[in-house]
Amino acid sequence: MIKEHKSGKWSPELTKQEQSTLFAIAENTLKWCVSDRKETFDFSKYNLTRKLKVKTATFVTLKMRDELRGCIGTLVPVEELYKSIHNNTINAALQDHRFMPVTEREVSNIEVHLSILSPISEVKSIDDFNLREHGIIIEKGRCGAVFLPEVAIEQHWTKEETLEALSQKAGMDRHAWKENTKYQIFSSVALSKN
Repeated sequence: MIKEHKSGKWSPELTKQEQSTLFAIAENTLKWCVSDRKETFDFSKYNLTRKLKVKTATFVTLKMRDELRGCIGTLVPVEELYKSIHNNTINAALQDHRFMPVTEREVSNIEVHLSILSPISEVKSIDDFNLREHGIIIEKGRCGAVFLPEVAIEQHWTKEETLEALSQKAGMDRHAWKENTKYQIFSSVALSKN
């Protein structure tokens, strides 16, 4: 069964069947990308509806025994939703610099989580960032980082703890968020399987 968690009011309004299709693509992509890949990935077996062909920003998170195993995504909609899920699954499995590439042996123990992102909004003040509702992007000079809305919830962080951790993720001092910083926010719909 697929669980859907909306961080805010925004939703891509996918049916249960469309959500299942995205999971099938992600799970089959994961198996495919760690194998020998002699054949190209075949999308023809999936029911690609109009909504799945809308350009959408996504993140794919891989977890093993409740520990992060890879997470990669896009903040802007550069490709169709189903392709974004496909490519971000490959990147989360093989290109997340924090981890060694996923191996074929690990695949059966990996849980796939999908996040579908709303359009990004600029905010004038950090007061416009609502913990648990928004994902947040921080930028200061050449430094930048992002947290999905579910990160603060999973970590049980306060707003200040979230911003400190985000600053450190961006390679800055943990108090860097307090001045001369640009912020953007977004909502997401997180999909997971029970």
